[in-house]
Amino acid sequence: MFGFLDDAFYSEKKIALTADPNAMVEELLVSDYGEHNMLVYPNRRSFRQLYSKYCKNVLVEKSSNSSDNEMILIISYYDTASNIKNVLRRVGVELGELRKRPIVIMDSVTAYSCSNFEIQPSGTESIHGNGTRTKEGIWASGQQLEDSYASFPIHYKPYRILPLISSLVQSTQDSGTKGLCVIADMGSFYLLNRIEELVDYECSYSPKFDRRTNVKAFCCHHRQEIRKALTVEQQSRIFSHHNRNLFLTSN
Repeated sequence: MFGFLDDAFYSEKKIALTADPNAMVEELLVSDYGEHNMLVYPNRRSFRQLYSKYCKNVLVEKSSNSSDNEMILIISYYDTASNIKNVLRRVGVELGELRKRPIVIMDSVTAYSCSNFEIQPSGTESIHGNGTRTKEGIWASGQQLEDSYASFPIHYKPYRILPLISSLVQSTQDSGTKGLCVIADMGSFYLLNRIEELVDYECSYSPKFDRRTNVKAFCCHHRQEIRKALTVEQQSRIFSHHNRNLFLTSN
């Protein structure tokens, strides 16, 4: 798939792992807070299966030690917030029953833009009592988001995703929630041909965060976009800045 993954370094360290959605969910569940991971997916169907199974395990089945009492942030590219909510409902995740906003959904283009980040009460819209939707392309179950610039490190540009993560990290600490899982589709960088910016952003983070942030992140890339847009050198740089590189396959 990617030539450099055959190198001795990657083989010896066993950085690359390939699995279908059912097996890959387990890998996401056992990942530790503080990990900066990369996930390459082949198509939208497999990606939907993965995030919906993960959310069901965390929020409904609660069968993993690491998934207990966790907040989830999904940064979507191909799917709108409404599509994601429908996918979750089909697997048995009833968003109306969730409290303390355990799921937040944000559009990828919004997340990785650098406009002023503001969420005002006048810009929110209730969705049948199940959550909050804002003009900024953010949806949260349970309660309204607050704009908060906490201590999450900003190594590159002030993307909107960063203050949102800061706000959610602070919320997990205030509520006693175990941590935050970020499943972030990087598709907007490819859409807008911001390839060098994508590489710089991914490489601005080390494979491990400060565990005190209680964040585990999965930067998600469509396989065809990587093949089409990134050179082998760029691929290698990005992969080397993630703790684990996970390759999702179809069922």
